[in-house]
Amino acid sequence: MPDPEISDLITVPQAMQIIDAAEISPRSITIPLSDSSGLYLSADLKNDRDAPPFDKSLMDGYAVIASDLATVPRELAVIDRIAAGGSAARAIQPGEAAAIMTGAPLPAGADAVVPVESTEILAGNNRVLIRQSVPARKFVASRGSDALAGAVVLKSGSRIGPAQIAVAAAIGVVDLPVYAPASVAVLGTGDELVAPDKKPRGNQIRSSNNPMLMMLLQRYPCRAIDLGLVHDDPAIIEQRIRAGLDHDVLLVTGGMSMGERDFVPGILRKLGGEFLITKLRIKPGKPFVFAKMPGGKFVFGLPGNPVSAFVCTLCFVRRLLQRIAGGKPTVIYRVAPLAAELEPNGNRAFYQPAIFNGRVLAPLQWKGSADIYTLAQANALLIRPEHQPAQDVGASIEFIEI
Repeated sequence: MPDPEISDLITVPQAMQIIDAAEISPRSITIPLSDSSGLYLSADLKNDRDAPPFDKSLMDGYAVIASDLATVPRELAVIDRIAAGGSAARAIQPGEAAAIMTGAPLPAGADAVVPVESTEILAGNNRVLIRQSVPARKFVASRGSDALAGAVVLKSGSRIGPAQIAVAAAIGVVDLPVYAPASVAVLGTGDELVAPDKKPRGNQIRSSNNPMLMMLLQRYPCRAIDLGLVHDDPAIIEQRIRAGLDHDVLLVTGGMSMGERDFVPGILRKLGGEFLITKLRIKPGKPFVFAKMPGGKFVFGLPGNPVSAFVCTLCFVRRLLQRIAGGKPTVIYRVAPLAAELEPNGNRAFYQPAIFNGRVLAPLQWKGSADIYTLAQANALLIRPEHQPAQDVGASIEFIEI
């Protein structure tokens, strides 16, 4: 018979489906181009003119009439010199050529460019010897060949990166219509915790969750604020949670289990929270809460152990943040051969720290969900499904890079 406690837990795919089905309302805003990195467009962007806006030389060389070069070498008269940003003085006639730079507009009459390496300047710089024949349109970018005026060049929902910023700048869009990034607050709880700049006393430890999560959140389309730490006092926790609910999403670490000092779930219920997930069939990360709050806000109750909080944010929190910001949940799964054998996995999906060297995946020794030192060595999480049998060296196994 299955373990009743385990069988009642939500699986990883089920949790992802629940989070992806949560009702959200992305908001469109307009921001300067320089502030748009990582956000998602909320409207199509159209080209304001043909690109390129003229027939353009792709080489430094000579603009010619291709039919003049049926027989080479051929000597031509140089009647013009055209720089990028310049224009031709007149059209090219048979027997003539124009010196031209990369990016410059092709003069009327010319239909090809001969690279400068295939030419020789003759005395007086007003004649050139062409050694190479070229077909018509060779080394020429035709007007509108990249994109025509009025064409959609960036679709709504596109994530803004360097290339997308280049396109927006090229079409003269300096204020972009984007979906607002999620506003996220991070709160740590626990009597055992002190801030990183404090010296622990007795059995206290420094809090690593808040700074870890604040940096992890920088990868996602959100704006995060650190609400600091609170002790296990329900009144203070409630006060800080209320402040956190001014944001789209609140992350609370610790206080998620069933102990007498685990106050967070009760406070969320008191504040009108609807619990959509209350524990996961995952290792690390079993004590996990996903709650919908009044006003369309959401709370993720993350485990207090930092490796668990890291894994749950990477696997689940990111999905909601991407959706709120107008994108789609994206995780890139990769496969690599194992560098060491693995024992059979248990009844929870296991995200094990590992090192991927570009060829093979080496699992790191699992020391528990508080072992940030092993996590800091890892650049990947090896993914083991529930009840996966033992795996031999060389077996293909799935992972995500971290």
